[in-house]
Amino acid sequence: MELNQIKQFRVIARTESISKAAEQLYIAQPSLSQTLKRLETELGTPLFERRGKRIVLNGAGKIFLKHCDRIITSLENAVREISDYVGNTKNDINICFESASLIILDIAEKMRKFYPRSLPHIYENGCGDWDIKLCSGFCPDSSETANVVIEEPIGIVFSKENTLALKKTINRKDLEKCDFLSLNPTDGLTETISHYCAEYAFRPNITMCVESPTIMRELLERGFGIAFVPAYTWFDIYNSSLEFRLIGDMPMINFVNIVMNDKKYISKEIQQCYNALSVFYREFGESFNNVQK
Repeated sequence: MELNQIKQFRVIARTESISKAAEQLYIAQPSLSQTLKRLETELGTPLFERRGKRIVLNGAGKIFLKHCDRIITSLENAVREISDYVGNTKNDINICFESASLIILDIAEKMRKFYPRSLPHIYENGCGDWDIKLCSGFCPDSSETANVVIEEPIGIVFSKENTLALKKTINRKDLEKCDFLSLNPTDGLTETISHYCAEYAFRPNITMCVESPTIMRELLERGFGIAFVPAYTWFDIYNSSLEFRLIGDMPMINFVNIVMNDKKYISKEIQQCYNALSVFYREFGESFNNVQK
């Protein structure tokens, strides 16, 4: 069994497609199919099962992927640690934004000044090989390599033509007959909002789930409903036709956490990038606190 076979298997597992994996690896599809066949012959069992146009890992495949991840991560850690030892800090850094994606452009501009020659790799959604991750939740991340960089209130956004705009104070009772827009159920923000709704025994009438804040903004502007959103990291969604309000009897806090992957070697460069991002986000959050004061 060769290391290259292990790496290729991992790409197949993540893309759930021989053709897509071949495209990512820049190799011919028949060649990749042969690699997988040789692996399965050597292991004495199939690693995938077919579901429509996709192939998904079976039980044996999941076990093999778990160990492949460990092998590749261990080798990558060795390379990074040696690079640190000899003073060569030119390793790639993968930053995954699972939260606060609306301010990626602002962060990218600041990172470009911090890394004028080569920006870290930035992923808006999931990334299996992440080094640093921005995520949010209804409580701080408890892991040793995590820190809270923003604490922001969650409120509602609605069109200024909505009758809610006439109210000085908005409470849960005012929202009972409203139609709500939401991000997909698997989104971290959706999980946070669901937690608070359960805590306050409030069940929003969700009429539509959308993929992105951009689509949500368009629907809000056209009066399709209202939405729960964080006050700071979603500030860009507010404009002349939309209004943000807190809910008087339903206080909610969104914690934005920055996390380093403790399964990977934390190089000096990763630590430096983590520190810089922490400063950027704290300054961003403090700018809203200063305005409120």
